[in-house]
Amino acid sequence: MRAISWLVCLSLSAAGLVAQNQTPDNEPAVQVVKKIRPAVVNIYTETVEQRIAQTQADVYFHRGRIVQVPVRSLGSGAIVSPNGYIVTNEHVIGKTGSGDIKVTLADDEAHPARLVRADRDLDLALIKIDAKQPLTAIDLVKLSPNLPGQTVIAIGNPVGYESSVSKGILSAANRTLTVGETTYDALLQTDAAINPGNSGGPLVDIAGQFVGLNTVKQGAGVEGIGFAIPAERVAAFVTQAIDIAEGRAPEPPPVDLAAMLQEKFGFHAREMDAALARQFGYPLGSGLMVDAVDAGSPADQAGIQRGMLLRSVGDRYVRSLADLPRNLQRIKSGDLLTVTLSFYHQYGARNVPVTVPAQLKAR
Repeated sequence: MRAISWLVCLSLSAAGLVAQNQTPDNEPAVQVVKKIRPAVVNIYTETVEQRIAQTQADVYFHRGRIVQVPVRSLGSGAIVSPNGYIVTNEHVIGKTGSGDIKVTLADDEAHPARLVRADRDLDLALIKIDAKQPLTAIDLVKLSPNLPGQTVIAIGNPVGYESSVSKGILSAANRTLTVGETTYDALLQTDAAINPGNSGGPLVDIAGQFVGLNTVKQGAGVEGIGFAIPAERVAAFVTQAIDIAEGRAPEPPPVDLAAMLQEKFGFHAREMDAALARQFGYPLGSGLMVDAVDAGSPADQAGIQRGMLLRSVGDRYVRSLADLPRNLQRIKSGDLLTVTLSFYHQYGARNVPVTVPAQLKAR
């Protein structure tokens, strides 16, 4: 009995000692923030859009003329090299391109930034600032294992509150999210607070290892469901973008929608001109015309035929061969892709337009 009492007392003493030694300044989360915050930046962009005058005042003063409207946005970014390369979301940069991009470091030092590379499909962009001294950077080599349930910390610029920190867990991996006509795939899900302005900021684990890049929140009014681009995808984009920018790698060849449809699915598509529109009776600009199908191809097996109108690929409408749908570049052999087609069906004495989905397996 005395031995048991002695063990209980010893355990309580040890617990008390741990509690006594645990102070706010040595909490793991506090240590992570101290380590990572210098590598997180706030990004402010401004561009000018041309719009038709809408308000009564604009109509009165401009008489319906085009007016110049400044468009401002904010976001976050992660420094990925000591010489000033910063990764963020493409939608943070948006239409700014080479326009006005301002970066504020954790010590409030402000720098103009220039766009190095952007990939709308990946929703990633690389920008560059010219700092006076080497900067603290996120490690893109030793990445987090990304285990569901692990503690994660988001640092960013939500609604303009610079260098804000939120904490949660990694809820799930490999999530797909559709926002409007845009589909994001293979995302990480977290319940750490992600709000407008957090986009482009890092999500890290309790050891300070890179988990992913915060990108989007699930719908207005939905709490505890935010998403991040996995660190592996971010690291691959950054490595390639820097290599291209510094001349160590060539520019990748442009991706051609027509060639990809033929290579992966076995059908040929062309843009519809006025002659084709008259011949087949489709409205001009309503899609791409299927003008050949390879025998035995995935398209042939799915019932696609010459003369059909390809209206959408995945979640995106296609009007020209320049409309390369998001995620199509990353499709692999065996992956399924849904396309929407229109054709005319003989119904009695009439030709009736029919629109149907078809599912193709990439070869």
